[in-house]
Amino acid sequence: MKEKFPYPGNPVKVVAEMCDMNGHMNVADYARIFDDGSVELYNDMGFGKKYFEEGFSCFTLEMNIQYLNELLEGQMAFPYYRLIDVNPKLIHYGGILLTEEGILSATNEQMLAHIDMSKRRSSEMPEGMYNNLQDMLEEHNKSGDIDFDLRLKIKK
Repeated sequence: MKEKFPYPGNPVKVVAEMCDMNGHMNVADYARIFDDGSVELYNDMGFGKKYFEEGFSCFTLEMNIQYLNELLEGQMAFPYYRLIDVNPKLIHYGGILLTEEGILSATNEQMLAHIDMSKRRSSEMPEGMYNNLQDMLEEHNKSGDIDFDLRLKIKK
């Protein structure tokens, strides 16, 4: 499945502090791994420090995590990401979290809005950024369809 998610995040070892009273990784740590691991994807989309200094950013509008298999203390978690859809104001991307054995532990979807920080409102992204995202989306789509049901969608 990871071949359909071309952006690898940093692997994370599940430590005791990440586990809850059930003995598996806490939900907050799933969200943290998905968030922390997506830095390279965000940079390649154009959301780096320079872009923020120019007065633009993105805000997460919605996030969905499906917990499919436990991650226990001592296990490694491997996040991977891909674009799912874009329009001039919105970005829908997804991620998966795999164990070292390649077992799917969790899926993640996020809907982002492109933001004009001077107004703190959504705005259309510059044409160059949008074209870059369209190219990335086309490349990601070549890897095949996603093998799980998506909960979020950009309305056409």
